[in-house]
Amino acid sequence: MKKLLTIGFVFLASSKLFAQSVASDSVTMGAGFANQIWYNMQSGQVSQSPNNNWELAFTTYFMGASAYSNSAQGVTVYMIPNTDTLGFSTVDTTGYQTWQVLHNSDTTWNSGAFNQNSGAFPNYGWGNYNQTSHEVAGDSLYLIRTGMNPNYEFKKLWLIKKNVQGNWVFRYANLDNTGDVTDTILMSDYSGKNFSYYSLANGSELNREPLTTDWDITFTRFTTNVLVAGCIPGTGYFNVTDILHNKKVVTAQADGADFSTVDFNSYLSQLDSNISTIGYDWKCSGIITPNLVYFVKANGGNIWKLQFTGYDFSIGKIIFNKQLVSGASTISSLYGNENSMSVYPNPSNGNSTLIVDSKKSGEESFGIYNAVGALVAAQSSNLKAGLNLIHLNTDTVANGIYFIRNSSDKNSATLKLVIAR
Repeated sequence: MKKLLTIGFVFLASSKLFAQSVASDSVTMGAGFANQIWYNMQSGQVSQSPNNNWELAFTTYFMGASAYSNSAQGVTVYMIPNTDTLGFSTVDTTGYQTWQVLHNSDTTWNSGAFNQNSGAFPNYGWGNYNQTSHEVAGDSLYLIRTGMNPNYEFKKLWLIKKNVQGNWVFRYANLDNTGDVTDTILMSDYSGKNFSYYSLANGSELNREPLTTDWDITFTRFTTNVLVAGCIPGTGYFNVTDILHNKKVVTAQADGADFSTVDFNSYLSQLDSNISTIGYDWKCSGIITPNLVYFVKANGGNIWKLQFTGYDFSIGKIIFNKQLVSGASTISSLYGNENSMSVYPNPSNGNSTLIVDSKKSGEESFGIYNAVGALVAAQSSNLKAGLNLIHLNTDTVANGIYFIRNSSDKNSATLKLVIAR
């Protein structure tokens, strides 16, 4: 049932929200960057899990079919050529070193190593979507190499299908056909999370992640194709300490910026869904890259300013400053035309910007109401789908506490604005 947020409720909620001051925080991944850490920009670290306890990961997104390998922990995926799934028992690995190595995407969570050779829909790389059965049926075999030279271990793998319920079915075995296992991962066991994980070494599933709504960025080890002069010489795939953002989070990078003065309004158009916008190059050989600032539009719509200030390689400690630059009065709306609304600066000296994340384009009217609910100012704006900046002219509005909402939508969220000249 839809519920209209009342002014009284919003006043109580917004009075408890984060003040716009700079906070220092840190995460410690452990020696050798042993742990993956999931982080919420508002509340801090959410959870952590060892980086090395899985080999495969499978999307829980019902409409997707991405499958990942843990390449940063030495898991290498080769596509086995010149065979199909009927050849599972007779795989010949002679000359495997010349086979194609498959890599995870470093720009999206929708393309793992097994999706590298995907073509146009309905092809997902490892298999094809069947429009009658609504399953993705696997049509390829893979060689999985783990461990370190000269003690490599090998398994052959067939991703059999992702069925109509979203469950993953796969088969793996040793090269001599011992340890032949067919297993199924039920997506219902991982509701609200981005991925399920699997350990080939232990033959077991792992529930590693927090709920996707609980975190914004993750500190992890990742393999990416790099070329950073003076930092990582050469090209190719290297293991890096990477910071990736969540699916609905977007980020922007401000180079040569002063953390105390850089204005996020100048970078709103650069907010990017590339999950590695922050990435690994905020440091080089353990030295923090100077004058590098990030803006993170987190789950719920709050926009944060982020800068890394310290790095201790020995214990995998990363230190950073963060500041809530838009969202002290952010309300995320699960109804109406807005995904979220926020106002900046707040408190205001009479000139503020209303930031609206709109679900669709069209003209909208926004009203400013006083504490007793009387309309004191209103203006209209033609919105586009996505982020919109609307200048609020409140020169004639007296100092005090006000509330903003979409005056044409009774189900719009309401947010607080303080005018203090």
